[in-house]
Amino acid sequence: MKHVVITGASGGIGKATAELLLNNRYRVSVCSRKSASLDYYAGFPDAFAMTCDVRNISSVKAFFAAATQRFGPIQILVNNAGLGYFNKLADSPLEEWNEMVDTNIKGLLNCLHTALPELIAEHGHIINLGSVASHNVFPNSGIYCATKHAVLAISESLRMELSDKLRITTISPGAVNTAFIDQTHNEQLKEQMAASFRSGMNPEAIAKAIKLAIESEEMISEILIRPDKSR
Repeated sequence: MKHVVITGASGGIGKATAELLLNNRYRVSVCSRKSASLDYYAGFPDAFAMTCDVRNISSVKAFFAAATQRFGPIQILVNNAGLGYFNKLADSPLEEWNEMVDTNIKGLLNCLHTALPELIAEHGHIINLGSVASHNVFPNSGIYCATKHAVLAISESLRMELSDKLRITTISPGAVNTAFIDQTHNEQLKEQMAASFRSGMNPEAIAKAIKLAIESEEMISEILIRPDKSR
């Protein structure tokens, strides 16, 4: 049974992925800043859950050490923790920008730097959650798009330098029906964009894409997945 670590697993894509893998004979270690949401995993014998803030390197190191102690070396790391605020650049508080950079980029780097030696030793697999925003820039989300461009660049750098030692995959979804939009403080933009997210993909669809990448015989470098509007 492979040991998978998933960050940001309190809900949405992270939780859907954890549940899918737990039901398919994986050992799964999950973390979230929201400790109460981790109670969900108590019913799974092959799950380990711990409060962790990926922005804090001490918290990350403690979580990874505890996960390894519980289930052994980490074979797969799913860097899912992330957030986004929709706002006009001229109206955005600096705190929003910093929180996106600190979580989406620095948090991912904290996890990578901590787990990379073990993943290399295990010939493991890194799965980074990007976005269609890793390829395009949209109005009212410039800093979020910048962070997701960075995620794709980090994945590509890993692939170029370590593809003989690791699998590296970026999962880049379009709109997903999760609580993502609820984080936005700009109430006008939140209302305008809410319908787009409600009509987006179910998080289970992204979980299936992650499982596909894990179980593929060949390395899948990126999966770009969008809602099917033809139905």
